[in-house]
Amino acid sequence: MLTDFVIQFFSEQPRRERAVFGLLTGKQTISILYAALIHQQLQWLHLYPSLSKEAFSAAITTLKVQRMLRETETGLILTEKGQHLKQAAVTQLPFPTHYQPWMNLPVFAPRFFLGVQVLSEASYANRAYQPISVNWATQQVVKQWYQQVDHRAAVITLSSLFQRLPTELADTLAANMIGHDYAGQLMPATLEAHFERLDALAALVQQLANTRSMWTALWGGPRDFVSRPAQQTLAQARAGMALPTIANRSHRKQSTINEHLLLAAIMGETLPIEHLVPLKIHRALDRVTQIYDHQALLAAIPGSTFFRFDCSRF
Repeated sequence: MLTDFVIQFFSEQPRRERAVFGLLTGKQTISILYAALIHQQLQWLHLYPSLSKEAFSAAITTLKVQRMLRETETGLILTEKGQHLKQAAVTQLPFPTHYQPWMNLPVFAPRFFLGVQVLSEASYANRAYQPISVNWATQQVVKQWYQQVDHRAAVITLSSLFQRLPTELADTLAANMIGHDYAGQLMPATLEAHFERLDALAALVQQLANTRSMWTALWGGPRDFVSRPAQQTLAQARAGMALPTIANRSHRKQSTINEHLLLAAIMGETLPIEHLVPLKIHRALDRVTQIYDHQALLAAIPGSTFFRFDCSRF
């Protein structure tokens, strides 16, 4: 089943396996994020944070041995046989269609299911039960939330949220809940079930993002992948401040300032390109459609740099 999942991240275009693994587990380096962007896979960032390196590597090895993937100098590509497997895998193991990285589901999921359990047990005045989450931070967030909300209103609101979900997604969520004299599955038994639960949670978060309720407070709001320092750097650059000045004032390296801006661009922010790249260089870089040798490209365009090239690509 894991091979059906992994193969969906490869195509006829070379893709490095460590970039795929980093994407799925939520590693946010510029190289991993940019690779995901150009392969149109950025929406799957942090999709499978619990995926182990050993399991992922074993799946890659299996696909190589079965001649589904072939190694090239620049990464792995699908073979003709692999293309057929990928087509079948898309149907057999569909990805969660409602999922978005900003939903922060790895954090929300344990909060949500523990919150449901706490409300359920409280409605029967039962304090002698085993919490489904033993994570201290999760327990503290849920405890604080529980102390601040109207319990009856929380139950009514959750029922209303469920009624607005598609029936199959509401049923999936219900099947994963644990409460007083009700025991759903604590952990999905298969990868398919895992993604079904993820899809249901994502659909719920879509509602929470568009409404304000006590459950929105438990969720905690969307995750911003552009860090506060990166946001500050972007604001200063938009204001026309020179990058060396930004670096000096923030006591950061120039390379860090560059990474701030590239991260913001990858995540959809608009860079002040006219301030970062001289117009003549930007036009020359913008005319480049295929890249075979970065060093040769930069040598052919005087004044160009890797940073300016990256800014122009975004």
